[in-house]
Amino acid sequence: MNPDSPLARLAAACGIESGYHDIWGTWHALGEDTARRLLGAMGMVVTDDHSIETALRVLFVEQWTQRLPPVCVRREDETAWLPLTLGEAEEGAAIHWRLRDENGSEQSGTTLAGDHEVLDETQLEGQRLRRRRFTLPCTPGTGYHEVTVNMNQRAHRAALIVTPARCVQPPSGGARGRPWGVALQLYGVRSARNWGIGDLGDLARAATIFGSLGADLIGVNPLHALYPDAPDRASPYSPSSRGFANPLYLDIEAIPDFEACDAARARVSATAFQAELDRLRSTDLIDYAGVAALKWPVLKALYQHFRAHAMSTTNERAAAFRQFQSAGGRALRLHAIFEVIHADAAGQVWADEYLDPDSPAVAEFEHAHIIDVEFHEYLQWMLAEQIEYVCKCARASGMRIGMYRDLAVASDAFGADVWRTPRAYARDVSIGAPPDDFNLQGQVWGLPPWSPRYLEKTAYIDYVAALRANMHASGALRIDHVIGLMRMFWVPSGATAADGAFVRYPLYDFLAILALESVRANCVVVGEDLGTVPDELRAALYDFGLLSYRVLYFEKHWHGDHSFLAPNELPDQALMTVTTHDLPTFAGYWCGRDLELREALDQFPDRESRDRQFAERDYDRERLQKALASENLLPDTIEDAQTGRPSSAFMTALHRFAARSNCALMMVQMEDVLGIVEQANVPGTVREQPNWRRRLDLPLEQWSQHQSLLELAEALAAERAC
Repeated sequence: MNPDSPLARLAAACGIESGYHDIWGTWHALGEDTARRLLGAMGMVVTDDHSIETALRVLFVEQWTQRLPPVCVRREDETAWLPLTLGEAEEGAAIHWRLRDENGSEQSGTTLAGDHEVLDETQLEGQRLRRRRFTLPCTPGTGYHEVTVNMNQRAHRAALIVTPARCVQPPSGGARGRPWGVALQLYGVRSARNWGIGDLGDLARAATIFGSLGADLIGVNPLHALYPDAPDRASPYSPSSRGFANPLYLDIEAIPDFEACDAARARVSATAFQAELDRLRSTDLIDYAGVAALKWPVLKALYQHFRAHAMSTTNERAAAFRQFQSAGGRALRLHAIFEVIHADAAGQVWADEYLDPDSPAVAEFEHAHIIDVEFHEYLQWMLAEQIEYVCKCARASGMRIGMYRDLAVASDAFGADVWRTPRAYARDVSIGAPPDDFNLQGQVWGLPPWSPRYLEKTAYIDYVAALRANMHASGALRIDHVIGLMRMFWVPSGATAADGAFVRYPLYDFLAILALESVRANCVVVGEDLGTVPDELRAALYDFGLLSYRVLYFEKHWHGDHSFLAPNELPDQALMTVTTHDLPTFAGYWCGRDLELREALDQFPDRESRDRQFAERDYDRERLQKALASENLLPDTIEDAQTGRPSSAFMTALHRFAARSNCALMMVQMEDVLGIVEQANVPGTVREQPNWRRRLDLPLEQWSQHQSLLELAEALAAERAC
């Protein structure tokens, strides 16, 4: 595509990049068809050259006719200023300004327009316009403020967000040294008391166990809300909402209403119910539909009991619920309404009148189904309380950080978030990723991206809400696919990753707001920066205090012999881990199970790629042994002679190697502790593999006596104390 063409200029003006280098350094130029389709997803009319020129003109006029931008983000260590556009007649005018902070306090004053530095100028319809650097004479504190500028008896407003320079950093030093923790897939926890799926009660108990062993944090998959009426839609990374949690994770017997609700207790104690519980607890794969069939009737019974007893009188629980509803506001209410409408539709296409959350039909539906709507608010209330309890247990066990949560990269196209704020998302496109070593054909995730223009016009309110919801009661937060704060790989609907292109996002603003919310929540932030990551992004993540995400598999001398980096070659501002939920467990990696799966699933583009990957894995096994030997960590027994799996001694040695790194945090996957071969999720598959359904082999009750865990905890404590 001609870079000087109107289409290329419009694409650039809308943040669509002209191409990208893949992980192997090959350049992929933006195609004309891709550019048109992505612009169309942004709401642009690009049917011909005339419409493209018109769109360019509209953008130009819009840029120069707004006096103030919708939002400005500044760090507290820099001057607070806003770009202010003035016409020729206003150059000598007085500017009356007012700063109102988020607590309602105000400062105001008057300044002359001509006293402020000119940033840019243009001619529009015969008039010269100048954009000036309007610097506030006062120094606002960190927070979300509003600036009003009055000129010619007209008021112009902009949001001003002032942020700390950096995110909260993890603790270090002392006898315990650098923190380490254990990550698990909560749904997969097996216990004698859960209802066939790991729940928040299990998480609290696991936090207590790990804390007693010296761990400082417990990592967990995204707890985001999925689809209650479609429980088999199990991926925590394709949520209905990132702002609310999944009720299937509730520890039902820990809900305060359970003890007093005779109907619920009678149902649970019934012989048939207990028999089904036993079946659900014993399966190797989670039966989500079976779990939901047990949990939902009991949850409804508890809610009915709550309404009949607590809500019928004035008591503390009723007041606490109403306070929770008030704090949740319109977002909580719309989420609950969505849940009821979605269940009422029973998988059918919604009536058009319900597609607009602000329509009279939705208001009427809310009124007619208010009891059902408040049921879902009650569930979110109980989830918030149980998540807070996990945090308390983690702290009580001695953890310095506590729960380490995960924020998925986006929400499902047909979920509550997109329904609640449809203008926030670009339609007819999905985000994904270009090809890399582990996904040679690239990825298309089926998730719509946020609209950059909408985010700016609404002062990033949805972004802030997502951060707050997931930092709640958390000591650390992992930002999945953190490259999305800088650019997202957009793929047109129905196309493959080969037809995708990167669209830019306001990286500085995103990171600065992340620092503000991090400090307010006292929450460490980890950016999952795997894949094709520009140097510019890594530098920005470092500057704002995010921890990089380092996976041992990828930490090699890529421009040399591909040997693994020594521990002292890794950065300190990072989290170190051997593997993740989207990659093979170490036992699976060592045995080549992931390569066998990719071959069976026809994920290699050609035979040459397949042979190269298998050969490279053979070399990696040798390289790992050399790396451990260089640190005097290589054990006598490398693998089990019968199964070919890595020995427990080798697994411990590998994690000791990783723990010696300079990285501020170290995480261990529970699957690796138990020597499990199969990975939690195989990217690029939906029904071909039992993704998000595998359960851990060892029951929770036996973890504190598990020899491998005890040995590993002792080894990590020793290595991290150095």
